[in-house]
Amino acid sequence: MIAKLVARASTLPNKFWFVLFVGLFAQLTLIWLGTASGDPLGDVRYTYDAWVSNMAQGTYLLGLTDPWVYPFVAQLPLWIAHWISPADYMTGWLLLTVNLNMILIAYLLGWGKRMDRIKGAWFFIACVFLCGPVSIGRLEVFSLALTVFAAIAFLEKRESTSMQLFNVATWIKVSPMAALFSGFVVSENRKKFVLHLSIGTVVILGIGLLLGGNENIFSFVGMQSGRGIQVESSIGIFWLIQVLFGVAGSKIYYDNQILTFQISGFGVTEVASIMTLVQFGALAITIFLGFRAMKAGVDRNTAFAWLFLTSTLDLLVFNKVGSPQYELWVIGAAIFGILAKTEKWRLVTWLTLLTSALSWLIFPIFYGDLLDGKPLGVSLLILRNVGVITILVYANIRLTKLGLKRAAV
Repeated sequence: MIAKLVARASTLPNKFWFVLFVGLFAQLTLIWLGTASGDPLGDVRYTYDAWVSNMAQGTYLLGLTDPWVYPFVAQLPLWIAHWISPADYMTGWLLLTVNLNMILIAYLLGWGKRMDRIKGAWFFIACVFLCGPVSIGRLEVFSLALTVFAAIAFLEKRESTSMQLFNVATWIKVSPMAALFSGFVVSENRKKFVLHLSIGTVVILGIGLLLGGNENIFSFVGMQSGRGIQVESSIGIFWLIQVLFGVAGSKIYYDNQILTFQISGFGVTEVASIMTLVQFGALAITIFLGFRAMKAGVDRNTAFAWLFLTSTLDLLVFNKVGSPQYELWVIGAAIFGILAKTEKWRLVTWLTLLTSALSWLIFPIFYGDLLDGKPLGVSLLILRNVGVITILVYANIRLTKLGLKRAAV
């Protein structure tokens, strides 16, 4: 009897309905934990709600008629949450995000007909849960969902659809830009690729102009470039260590304009001013390695997997910002490699799971310790960032070897 129960239980992870049940349970648990302790959903409760309320009562639209730190398309999920539940914004947001993730999981598995993608589904559920409540409480929820939908379209050889989805995702959070670069490199018809992408971009900009947009449509570019070094960023490690050891001039402070914690110290301003240039320099190297791999005859899915991962990490590691929810960028790139059954991907999978779990520990559990410069909080953040950097180094090595190995044949 026990043996039969064990045997039946062992098959549950491969059942469509069981995957959906666990996915829903995981998100409901995050909602409970997110509202029971601390305030990891504070951006939704205070910032997003206030943005929508003020726009609804005023005569301006963020990212269109007024400057905004995000592209204007990011308004769409904010408004949808408001329309779902006008009286309680948090309820509307959680209903939207949970249902979106559930639809994504179901679609990923072909509504039960593509159980060969089961590893990707479990990876998505695990990472979202391990990141903690922040994984359903930020705009990255929507760029991640569009990224996974786009990844599936790419694997199904629907390149144009895939790139348009990546394009829309980029107009919510810029990280899917990495997929657009990667798609261009591996495209079999780059002229057609550029044409389709240009048409999609013109449509998005046209909608923005029809809504009353002006030069502020691109305000997010300037607002991001003018930022300092955020406390969670990878480059911030150098000053965090100084904060930990009490080096004079190094401290963590709150920026009231950007609404985030940043670092001050010797050389911070100078480093911050060149990070965007360094970021695009890293991307240029990655794109070069991608072209070399394609010239050497590497499979498109394999090349795209390593290109997408490497360029995503370029955008993250060399970023002045490194918020915990940015871990969702890594998840979006890592899941493609799993779905594509990319060789040598196991280390990426495990490191992504590890850095996801560390992201939850950092925020909100030990965030206070981090901001106070205490050893545990600072050490956890450094460990998380070292893990992300390790993924980038490993991805660069794999991408480089693809070109070298094939060229030698």
